[in-house]
Order: sequence, then structure tokens, then C-alpha cells
Amino acid sequence: MRRWLALAVLLLAAPASAGIVLEASTDSLELVTSSAAAVDYDCSWTDNTTTAFTPGKSAGAISSATTTPIIAAPAASTQRNVLNCTFRNTSTTTSNTLTVQRDVSGTNRTNYSATLAPGESLAFTGERYFRYAASGAEITTSPDAGFNGKAYPIQKVGTAKDSAGYWMLNSKDAGFPGAWVLGSPGLNGENFDCSSAAGAAVAGSNYLQTAASGNLYLTNVTIAGSVAETIQVVDLLWYNTGLTVTTTTLQAVTTAAFPARDINGSTDGEGVQFAIYAVAALGNAAAVANTTINYTDSQGNTGNVGTFSALVGWQAPATPVIGTFMPFKLAAGDRGVRALTAASGGGITLATTYTSGTMSALAYRPLVTIANNVANVPAVVSIPSPGIRLYPGTCIAFLQMGSASASTLAGSYTIVERP
Repeated sequence: MRRWLALAVLLLAAPASAGIVLEASTDSLELVTSSAAAVDYDCSWTDNTTTAFTPGKSAGAISSATTTPIIAAPAASTQRNVLNCTFRNTSTTTSNTLTVQRDVSGTNRTNYSATLAPGESLAFTGERYFRYAASGAEITTSPDAGFNGKAYPIQKVGTAKDSAGYWMLNSKDAGFPGAWVLGSPGLNGENFDCSSAAGAAVAGSNYLQTAASGNLYLTNVTIAGSVAETIQVVDLLWYNTGLTVTTTTLQAVTTAAFPARDINGSTDGEGVQFAIYAVAALGNAAAVANTTINYTDSQGNTGNVGTFSALVGWQAPATPVIGTFMPFKLAAGDRGVRALTAASGGGITLATTYTSGTMSALAYRPLVTIANNVANVPAVVSIPSPGIRLYPGTCIAFLQMGSASASTLAGSYTIVERP
């Protein structure tokens, strides 16, 4: 009975099971530091034998890029259970990547690694690792743990659209953000970039700062219109000026590399589409369906042809009003436009004169389409986590398609910065 009682006392005195156990005299725990940023560490453990539990600790400071034994190997016939360790980057200027590793007879096995900014801490609790900001708040990295989320307002006072079923780009319209202020880049054009206030003004879009760390994701769009219509949210990539509306032969265009904002965040052009835009009302008396572009596709194939179609919304209507947006369909099997290159026949052919007015070509990436079915009632689209990736320089704009009536848009979209 006494032996059973003694065993019960020992079991009650034993600590909770630890996540790291050093089992042999050749088994130790090390910390690898990547920089000279000073790091304080503090660890506690118990040594367990068949007869005793003995507490122990180690603490110190490291100020170089090196490998430091932080918990030595236990004596023979002893298990060393690691209860907890804390590590803090005490530098005020320099980050340090910390790697906790087990050393077994000179062979290292990584246990955990994280980069600590100045003032940040890392803690092992016996069950898992936690990271803490300099303020002491826990840094979470779960898929739904966004940070620096911002809602961007949109309110545009639109003008009358063309016939029902044609698209209108409202970047020209007053409101918030303000009307765009296009430059004069000529036929070869220039890229839109809304990572600066000046670039956002050109596109008539909200200024989206590049993520401080992590990436930006579109997670929600809430929008109401004064008429029922379809709304498409797009990223404007490129535009040109100087197209001659009465020239019916090829107008050669050589685009610079589009920004790395296709659906993969590259310049290949997957998901990138093209359209003609009426900068000022055009004078063609009848619908035009034979305008084409010659382009290089996202796979690098040259000489591909994109066309209008003799369908409402996929051609130029008669006398397009200012703001009319006329998209091209691409060649069968193509996944996007990489470039227009004059040397390989790239450019735009109107084929039929537009008589008068001013037009530009636009490259863009569609993001999400919203059915705004009831006038003045917000339509809400919540995008599953993590959201639609937005790459640096994104210029958010809105296309509208429905009746010919003028419509005002009001709402907001939410962008979250995630790890």
C-alpha cells in the first residue's frame, strides 16, 4: 500500500506532458539567429528519472548570427521535458529570423522558425508556439486572420448610357473618387498604377497603398444603383490615346509590358481583356461589328485576332455616347492578352470609320460581377477567404450595363491585407 501511495504522490507532482522531450545525453535544443539583432531567451524544464522530478532553467542573450545551445542535453537515464521558452528581439531597428532546432549527435532537425521584427516575441508553451507584437498583442496567422482591413467608398454620378445592353465605364464621372484625368501617352499607351495618389488620379480610382507585409485581397463589395443593372468590378491595366477614328486600316501599336497584375500576378496576361472606349461621343451612324485587335496571347503566340461580334454589348452601337465600353472577344482557346506588338502585326483595325469623336483602347482584368437587381437596394458580394488577390498598383473601376438610363452608384468595397 505504501508503495502505491508513493507512486500516486509522484504522479500528482509530475508536470503536464511537454511538447519537446530531450531523451539522451546527445539530444539538445539550439537556437539559430540570422542577424546580430539582440535576442533574449528564457527556458524552463524538468529532469525526470525513475525516482525524481528536478526543475531547471536556462537564460541568456545572443547578439550575433550564430547557433546557440539553449537547453543542454540531460544526463544519462534522464528525460528532460521542456516546459516553456520565450525569445524576444530586443533590437529597435533590425529583424532576426529565429530557428529552434533539435541537435541529435550533430544532426539538426528544425522544430520551428519565424522572423521577429524589432520588439516582437516568440513563446513556446509546451503545446505550441505563439508570436507577439512589440505591443504584447498576439500575432495571428490563421487564413481568416486579416489585418489592416479597409473599406473604400464609391459614389459616381453617371450620365446616360447607350442603348440597353451596352457597357459603360464610369471612371469619367464625377463623385468619389473623382473623374479620371487621362494623359496623352499616344498609340503605344501607358500603364495605370494606383499605388500612388497621382496614379490614382489618372485612373479615377481609389489610391491603394502597397501592402506593408503580406498581400491585398478584395473580400467584399456592397453597391447600390439608382437603376437595376449589372455591375462588373475591374482592374484597369493600360490605356492609349491617338487612335484615328476615320482610319480603317491597321493602326500599329506596341505596348510596353503590362503591369504584373494578371490573375497570376505576372505580366503573361492570363485573364487580361481588351476593349475600345469612347472618350468622346463617336459619330458612326450604324453599329460596327468588324473592329479587330491583333495581339500576343498569354502563352506567347503572336498574330492572334480579337473581334467584335454583331451582338448587343459586343460591338460598337450606333453613335456611342461618351463612356461606352466595347469589349473584344478573343480567339478560341486564348486565356488573355499579353501585348500588342507592331513588329509582329500587332495593333487595332477599325475596318469601318467611326466618323468623328475620340476613342482609346483599354486593357483590364475583370474581378467580380454583381447583379444589382433592384434599384436603390444594395447588392452584396462576400468573397470566400482569402478573397480575390489584388496586386501592387491595382486600379479599381466599375462597369455598368443595363438600361440606357443614367444611374448613380453608391457603396463600398473592402480590401484586407493578409499574411
